[in-house]
Amino acid sequence: MKTERNQAVYPVLHMVFWCAYAIIWGYTAVYLGHYGYSSGVVGLVTGAGAVISVLLQPLLAYMVKKGRNLTTGKLLFVLKIIAIAVALWMWGEPSGKWTVAILFMILAAIEVTIPSMLSTLAMNHVNSGHRINYGAARGLGSVAYALASFALGYLVKQMEIRWFALLYVVLSLFFLLFCVLFREMPEAVGSENSLSALEEQKQMGIMKKYPFLLYFLVGTVLLFMGHNMINIFLVNIIEEVGGNSENLGVAIAIAATLELPIMAYFNRLAEKIDVRKLLVFSSVCFLVKCILTYLSGNLMMIYLAQTVQIAAFGLFTPASVHFINVFMKRKDSGIGQALLGAFSLGLGGALGNVIGGFVLERFGASGMLLVTILLSASGLLFIIKSVFSIR
Repeated sequence: MKTERNQAVYPVLHMVFWCAYAIIWGYTAVYLGHYGYSSGVVGLVTGAGAVISVLLQPLLAYMVKKGRNLTTGKLLFVLKIIAIAVALWMWGEPSGKWTVAILFMILAAIEVTIPSMLSTLAMNHVNSGHRINYGAARGLGSVAYALASFALGYLVKQMEIRWFALLYVVLSLFFLLFCVLFREMPEAVGSENSLSALEEQKQMGIMKKYPFLLYFLVGTVLLFMGHNMINIFLVNIIEEVGGNSENLGVAIAIAATLELPIMAYFNRLAEKIDVRKLLVFSSVCFLVKCILTYLSGNLMMIYLAQTVQIAAFGLFTPASVHFINVFMKRKDSGIGQALLGAFSLGLGGALGNVIGGFVLERFGASGMLLVTILLSASGLLFIIKSVFSIR
């Protein structure tokens, strides 16, 4: 009964979460731009939030591993309570320009932290011998993100931007409800004694224990730097070819909707094709998307570039989670998922946002897109080195 309910609740968790995520990260430049922040400052604010997430994710994973009664689900609940309080403060229009920036930074950090925790919930389920389709749930989350982004593109012209904070609160309350309904499986600790496992980690270090992991994380950072530059400053890219916020909503919706098929089908795909090959193919597609976006001279070309999302971010997300779960021991998989989240949306987001903001100000959208091509090409090389170094 618990398993059946979890199979129904888990996809809804993703759908509600990614709707809320669209409000914070999909319209970052629009939201902060409303308060007069330049592209460089937008990059700094979002980058700082991502850095906090980089530090927070491994810490939370370690706390769960050490704590007897502390679980990923409980920490998830607490983070959302904090986020709701911050969003309500933002809705009340706090005085002071930098107060808005700090509050947004906290929200951004929390939103980037949560995806790896949702991954851990699913992997604990799988490792306990129960079936749950992470790819399908994540794909439905992408569809929800697409629909929310499309709607927000029109709402941004119909209402004051501060009401976006209240929408976030409503969605977060629904998220809390489904958190309560979801019944967690035991954290992945493996059959070995947890204390001896901890000592082993102290002696060897997670990177020494899994030599491929450092290359994989560096490659992921580079790929996501380029990915985040395009996502955060997509409105600037669109405006350069004569578009507006409505076109932004359409572009985001195209990319996010196309993530569903590949994510939903991923489990079957992984049974037929080595996940390492899938990761390399996906990394190539990150590069292809950056090149197509750079070459875009009109809105239709931008929309075309967004369709590559299906094989870039759409494939890389479930494949990377599966890769960590397969090639790391069960007792280490929680920390592995946290590191993946910290380095992808976290560090990749932080560096991409900061560098992207300043390059955009100095060299324009074309200059920034050239940087994304270089980053994606470098990331591809690191991913190749990582996945094929495993014996």
